[in-house]
Amino acid sequence: MYDIFHQLMFFARAGGGGSSSGGGGGAGILLIIPGIVAMLAAEPVKKRTQSKAAGAAVGFAAGLLVSLLYLLGGPILFVIALISAVVGAAAGALTDKLGRFRQNSQAARQTVQQAAMQDNAWNEQGIISYATTVFNRFQYDWERLDLPSIQQYTTPNYARHVGLMLYALQQMGRINQMNNVSISEAVITQAYDDQNDQNDRVSVGFVASADDKLIENGSLIYRDTEEFGEQWNFVRSGNGWLLDGIDQATEDSAQFIASMRQFAAQYNMYFSPDWGHLLLPTRGELFKRGFQGADINNHIIGFWTGNLLMQLYTYNKPIGEDNMDYYIVGQVNLPKSYGGILVERSDSRLLKRFKAPSGYKKVQMEWGDFNKRYQVYATNENQVTSFELLNPSFMAWLYDQNIKVNIEVVDNVVYLYSRIAEGEMRYAEMMDILQKSHKELKM
Repeated sequence: MYDIFHQLMFFARAGGGGSSSGGGGGAGILLIIPGIVAMLAAEPVKKRTQSKAAGAAVGFAAGLLVSLLYLLGGPILFVIALISAVVGAAAGALTDKLGRFRQNSQAARQTVQQAAMQDNAWNEQGIISYATTVFNRFQYDWERLDLPSIQQYTTPNYARHVGLMLYALQQMGRINQMNNVSISEAVITQAYDDQNDQNDRVSVGFVASADDKLIENGSLIYRDTEEFGEQWNFVRSGNGWLLDGIDQATEDSAQFIASMRQFAAQYNMYFSPDWGHLLLPTRGELFKRGFQGADINNHIIGFWTGNLLMQLYTYNKPIGEDNMDYYIVGQVNLPKSYGGILVERSDSRLLKRFKAPSGYKKVQMEWGDFNKRYQVYATNENQVTSFELLNPSFMAWLYDQNIKVNIEVVDNVVYLYSRIAEGEMRYAEMMDILQKSHKELKM
C-alpha cells in the first residue's frame, strides 16, 4: 500500500499543482485522502460480507464522496482525487492479511463439515471457539513468560520451542506485552481428517490487532499497533486439539531457506522462518540501526551442549532508503557480561576504520600477526583479556576460514557475523564456526 500511495503522491505533485515555488507536497498529501478513506471503508465491508466486490463498491462510494470536495479546486484535482479513491478501494478490497493462507479455506471447511458428521471434535464453530480461546490465552501467558501454562494447550515439541524463545527474551531482559488484543476474523484455513484420529490436523487463520510492545529492562524499545494475520496450527489429542505452531502472514518466501529448516531438525534445534524484531538487538556496531527496517529470518535456536543458548539466523540491515545488507549471524548467550567488544577482520570492510566507534577504545593485542589481521575495540580494555575467543590459536583458525567472520560482544551476547550476498547460503560454515566458538567458550 505504501508504494501505491507514494507513486500517487508523486503523480499529484507533478500534475496537481500550479506553482513551482512550493506547496505541492501539501497538495499531494491532501490528494491521497480519498484513497485512504476508500481503503478504510472497503476493508471492513469485505470482511463482513466476504465479498471483494462489495468492499470495492462501498470503498469507492466513500472515496467518491470525499473526491467531490476537490471539484472546488478544478477538474484536474478532482480527477486525481478520483484516481486516489479507485486505488484505495481496490487496495482495501484486495489486500488480505490471510491471503497466503486463505486459498485452501473452502476445501478445509468442507473437510471439517464432512468429518463432523461422525466426529464431534470436528465441529466447525467448536474448533474456531477453542482456537480463539487459545489465541487469547497464549497472548496472556506469553507476556508473563508463563511456560507451565502454555504447556497445557501446546504439543510438547512446540512447548519446547516456545520455552527457548521465552528463555532468550529473559536473557535479554525483555518482555513482549500484548494489550487490547482484538480478533476481527477467525476462519479455518486447513484441515486433514485421517483414519487415525491422532494424525488429524486443523489450522485457523486469525486477523487481529493489539497494542504490541517490546519492553527491555523496563523501557519501551518497540511498539506496533497494526493489524496482523497469523495461522495457528493444531493437532488432534484425544477428543481435543493442541497448538503445534504459528505461521506469520509476513513470511517472505524469497527469504525462506528450506535447507536451514532441515539443518535445525537434524541437530534437534528449532526453526522460525520469520522471527521479526523480538530478539533484534539495539546496541553494538552491527545492530546500531535497531528496528529501522531491519529484520531477522530463518531463525534457528537451541542448546548445542550444556547451558549455552545458541542461535543462527539471516539478518537484513538497511543501508540508505532503498538498499539492504545481508548477513549470516551466529549467536551465543553467555552467563556473564563483557561490556562491548568488537573484533573486525582487516579485509572485511571496504574502507578501513580509522577511529574507534563511539564509546569504544582501540586495543592493541600482544601478538603482531593478530594486529595485522584484526582490529579490536572495547568499552573496557580489561574485559578483552578475559574474553575466551581472543586466543591466538582460535583467531588464527578463524582467519583461515573461507567465510570472513567478525566478532562482536554486546553485554552477555557473542555475535559472529559475516556479510553475504542476497540469497547466499553460508549457514553450514557459520554453524561450524559457532561450534568451534562454543568449545572455546566452555574452556
